[in-house]
Amino acid sequence: MLYTLDRINADDRILPGITLGAHILDTCSRDTYALEQALEFVRAKMTSLGSEQFSCNDGSAAVSLLHTKPVVGVIGASDSTVSLQVANLLRLFKIPQISFASTSAALSDKSRFEFFARTVPPDTFQSKAIADIVRALNFTYVATVASAGEYGESGIEMFQKEARLKNICIAAQEKVPLSPSPKHFDAIIAALDAKTNARAVVLFTRMEHALGILEAANRAQLVGRFVWIASDHWGTQDRPVKGREYVAEGALTVELQSHALPDFDKHLRELRPFDEASQRNPWFREFWESRFNCRVDPALAVEHKKSVCSSQQQSPHYVQDTKVQFVSDAVLAMALALDNIRKRVCGDEYGPCRALQTVGGDVLFREILNISFPNLVHEQVGFDENGDGIGRYDILNFQLNRATRRWEYRKVGVWEETLRLNMADIVWAGGSKLLPASTCSEPCGQGEAKSVQQGDVCCWRCLPCRDHEFLV
Repeated sequence: MLYTLDRINADDRILPGITLGAHILDTCSRDTYALEQALEFVRAKMTSLGSEQFSCNDGSAAVSLLHTKPVVGVIGASDSTVSLQVANLLRLFKIPQISFASTSAALSDKSRFEFFARTVPPDTFQSKAIADIVRALNFTYVATVASAGEYGESGIEMFQKEARLKNICIAAQEKVPLSPSPKHFDAIIAALDAKTNARAVVLFTRMEHALGILEAANRAQLVGRFVWIASDHWGTQDRPVKGREYVAEGALTVELQSHALPDFDKHLRELRPFDEASQRNPWFREFWESRFNCRVDPALAVEHKKSVCSSQQQSPHYVQDTKVQFVSDAVLAMALALDNIRKRVCGDEYGPCRALQTVGGDVLFREILNISFPNLVHEQVGFDENGDGIGRYDILNFQLNRATRRWEYRKVGVWEETLRLNMADIVWAGGSKLLPASTCSEPCGQGEAKSVQQGDVCCWRCLPCRDHEFLV
């Protein structure tokens, strides 16, 4: 976000004479805490009385003691549950909001969230993509695991709806609670393992919950037992699979199609916790200390028995997060929408004219919905009538590169309304190229007939034909 703001402020063609800033707060991925933080954004709008409406007894002008930051729009949040709560608050004050990662389908409802937009598509498309993957692999009997909350529950519900249309049966449905313990994950793995014929497990979980599930499977020594098919919160993340590579091998994950910002890599690699440029990011020092297991303060380094951080430290395996593009797109959309309004109401006037300062959030949000622009990687960005981004996904396979002996996510397909999957590039658990089976019942043999219970298209018993019976 700060990187894109710097790019905008350095470009005289966008909002000339106006400097955009940011007041950035941590949601801690908790909706209630985020709601408290969001009150910072609306505090200035909670009173219509300004200091100019008062005068002192001696006739001098009144001075306001409440120093609020003027916020025209909000970028975020990441988690759908957080965005749902924040959007409910911001709509009351007509403050536009653009998320870069919240994908809950509920946020498309403009009767409830009329000031919410996002640079990513809703989970409706992702659920269709996952169902198409399951069908393409001929998995007709699968288990599902969802995180409690809007993201997991609505996502898995949409997948199950798509699955029914494709004659895919659900063997087990498990849910990860909001604050799970290792025992919760162990119980989920035990329930999944009890469904011996359902090898495929669809995960619509938060990243940390995917990690917990893999950890539990590892504890149960069930390496190679499951075929994981996971949503974008696992995506291409290293954290879920680090130290759990063999139990995750063969997983297929869905990730929003995006492109790395090449100049951002250079910008990030040049940042150091001692530099003035990094001081505006209150979390950079904490990130650096965590990443390199060191302390910036020499006294704290001695106290915690850590090394002192150095400006020479550099991450050897840095990979840009796939969400970076969508954060940048959100900031650009807000800035360019403001610039379009500025051109209309200010004309050739330099800087923030009076008319621009009185533009309402409803005007700004309409401009956001109508905007279309090339982003920093020259890809066209826009929103549909619901404020949603375009649905494009990459399909990744977590596998061991036999040449480099390093684990990697290999792109094996794409989904853009329809699925294109390269089966020859997929490597399953144990390095196998043989497609595993995830079906309830095996095909009946010669002289046997299917006995199917009503409403169950996936499971049957094979009954031998009697002497006077023939299959036709």
